[in-house]
Amino acid sequence: MDSGTLSTLAGLAGAIIGGATSLATTWLTTTAQARAARIAAERAARQDLYGRYMDQIAALYAGAIQSETVDFDKTVSAFALKGRIVLTASAPVVQAAERALKFVVDLSMGPPRSAAEMRAMMEENEANVIDLFARACRAEILALG
Repeated sequence: MDSGTLSTLAGLAGAIIGGATSLATTWLTTTAQARAARIAAERAARQDLYGRYMDQIAALYAGAIQSETVDFDKTVSAFALKGRIVLTASAPVVQAAERALKFVVDLSMGPPRSAAEMRAMMEENEANVIDLFARACRAEILALG
């Protein structure tokens, strides 16, 4: 094989290897960026859903402390949000959502609470259902990556 042919083959091989490397790098970069975008969108969607659920539970909680009746409109809305949580969330988040809703419904079926009773409830870990739900959500969102 003469030097001209060898030089041409070497140049061609280098161009093929360089092109393949460039293609692989571009593909890996694009894949990583797309994955990061999907995770960011998923995180944002979950934060929105969980935040709306906490707002709904907080409104129900406030009503439950002041009244002996269940606000069925808000309760049904909370159940709908909990259903959406069941579709996407991990088991700990679903359990925390269910615990929060059951607690608030049970609370609303009891007598109105005084300010002193409300203050005493703040010391009970089981009564802090919004915080327990938020902690489960935070752990899940951090685990997303």
